[in-house]
Amino acid sequence: MPNSAPDYNQARKNMVDCQIHTSGVVHIGLLNAFENVPRELFVPETLKGIAYYDEEIALGKGRFLLEPLTLSKMLQAADLKESDVALDIGGATGYGAAILSPNVTTIIAIENNDDLIAGAEKNWNDLGANNIVPIKARLTTGAPDKGPFDVIIMHGAVPEIPTNITAQLAPHGRLLCIVKHPGEKIGHATLVQSLGENQFSSYTLFECASGYIDGFAPKPTFSF
Repeated sequence: MPNSAPDYNQARKNMVDCQIHTSGVVHIGLLNAFENVPRELFVPETLKGIAYYDEEIALGKGRFLLEPLTLSKMLQAADLKESDVALDIGGATGYGAAILSPNVTTIIAIENNDDLIAGAEKNWNDLGANNIVPIKARLTTGAPDKGPFDVIIMHGAVPEIPTNITAQLAPHGRLLCIVKHPGEKIGHATLVQSLGENQFSSYTLFECASGYIDGFAPKPTFSF
């Protein structure tokens, strides 16, 4: 007998019930988004079978989707509000922005790859996520001319908190990133909050594994 088609709807429900909700994510808008946004649309055909595994999914050319658990806990810490304007950095095929879409008013999605932007736009259009504005730009630059932002989410690791990105936060804005110092294998999901007047506070949230965002990998050092 031929194998039955995967039940992605059930897989999404299991992801929320068994991975995300049980980890302490209680924001109802996030839970609904993770249950309704089809993650399998955002991965290559050959990887659809692992779309709902709790692991980072490599998309090729050094790009990836964060683990669902990592992404959900970071967004929970962002304390999302419907009035928020968000900056999404390095979201690749656009899954993170699709999760944000029903929970904020506007998203500026920064990508540096034409193919990724085109694929993400198709996915968003198919889902009716019409509050996402894709912009091609260097990921290390952000979108200073489009800010300030209430929320900034960076989809991957950085060697240190990027001050040029935190400068794009509105007063009381929140930035979520994964800080992985050079040489470390495990990073730390980190919340940076703007206190106004160019003052910031930062908090370590939890340990997690992630590759570096394109352009943010530390330069190799040489010893003699």
